[in-house]
Amino acid sequence: MYRQFLISFAALLVFISVYFAYTSISFSSDIIEALENEHISRLARFMIQNDNLLDARTLAKLKYIMKGEAFVYRVDGKLLASTTKNFPPTLQKLSSSILEKVYQGRIVTEKVLFNQKSYRFALFYTHLNRDIACIVGFLLPTEFDKKVQKELIFGFSYMAFCGLVFSLVVSWLLTRWITAPLKQLVQVTKLMARGDLTVKAPEKGPPEIKQLAQALNEMASQLHEIQQKMIESERMAVAAQLASSMAHEIKNPLTSLRLAGELLTELLRDQPELAKRAELIMQESKRLEDIIQNMLSQTKKLSLKRDQIDINQVITEVVGLAQYQIKKRGQKMRLLLTEKPLYTRGDKERLKQVLWNLLNNASEATPPGGEIIIRSQEDAEQDTVSFSVEDQGPGVPEEELSKLYKPFYTTKKHGTGLGLAIARQIVILHGGQIDFANRPEGGLRVTVTLPRLQG
Repeated sequence: MYRQFLISFAALLVFISVYFAYTSISFSSDIIEALENEHISRLARFMIQNDNLLDARTLAKLKYIMKGEAFVYRVDGKLLASTTKNFPPTLQKLSSSILEKVYQGRIVTEKVLFNQKSYRFALFYTHLNRDIACIVGFLLPTEFDKKVQKELIFGFSYMAFCGLVFSLVVSWLLTRWITAPLKQLVQVTKLMARGDLTVKAPEKGPPEIKQLAQALNEMASQLHEIQQKMIESERMAVAAQLASSMAHEIKNPLTSLRLAGELLTELLRDQPELAKRAELIMQESKRLEDIIQNMLSQTKKLSLKRDQIDINQVITEVVGLAQYQIKKRGQKMRLLLTEKPLYTRGDKERLKQVLWNLLNNASEATPPGGEIIIRSQEDAEQDTVSFSVEDQGPGVPEEELSKLYKPFYTTKKHGTGLGLAIARQIVILHGGQIDFANRPEGGLRVTVTLPRLQG
């Protein structure tokens, strides 16, 4: 791309340089010629005032000074005197067109070829004395003009060449500065088109290209986030289908096992050791049924009610329900809520479900005597409200944080790995996001951010 630009730019620059040189040389030649004519006119008039122009000695002086032949004509154009007899016949008498120009007070210049050489014939109107007028002419060789013209051509050519080289270097640097980032943007765009949305475009080059790269990176980041959400939704759908299928396949055998356990318990009352094993069969069957029922309830399609709700009120209600369980485990809760209500639009019961899940996870991670902190905040610039739950547990390895919301991933011994996945789906359906971060002082902080609604 930049090569084509350089070639086109160089061709344009050469054309401009040649045109500029040609016009400059033409104007310079005209200016030099006008100055020379004016110099000739002043010199001749000076000598006329001091000498007799028709005198041979005066004409010889003019010839010597002007380096050319001198001619004196009558006002009707006939030749009176000259410094040479060897001149072109056309100079014997002046034409009417030349006389007309001379009578206008102009210095007339004509090109004359004589003996295969080029001469410049300059004429002007003057007075020999108060009563006698005449026309004075000089036949001058053009060697000086040609020399000046050659020097001008060389000077302008050298300037044009230097300008061309400088312009090509500058344009090459500019095009590299512009096209190199553009090429990288094209390569990044091709990688994105192939599905690699993690690649980043280099944000360098002119401000416009930097803005384009920033917009491209932002678009790729948003597309990657949407892609991950679609993958998670697909996983959740597969999980729901799998759980439903497993439930139907396992439910009947589990029921038979539980009934068999009950029957064995009745039959083995007189044998305590065997009766305990029968009770264990019945208890484990019941626990498996509860797990399957929990999976089915959590993988059902989510539906939301859209009402105006206060986040602080949701927190207060959930904390009131969970307070007894937290106290029973020997833990404490600390509420750091904003003084004013924090309104959002969404499903109150679903958000309670999210907060309850987070509180339960925090309680299971926090040792007895530990403290669970619940905060609410408002961000006016981002136009959002948020609440967070902090525990004093061991935290989660940094490389595992991004896996917490994935279906069937769990760090608990008896967990299903669906609680946080469902919570995240609920938050996303509310137009918000859920973030996990380890606290510097230890433990995990989970923050739920939702769009703010003006109350």
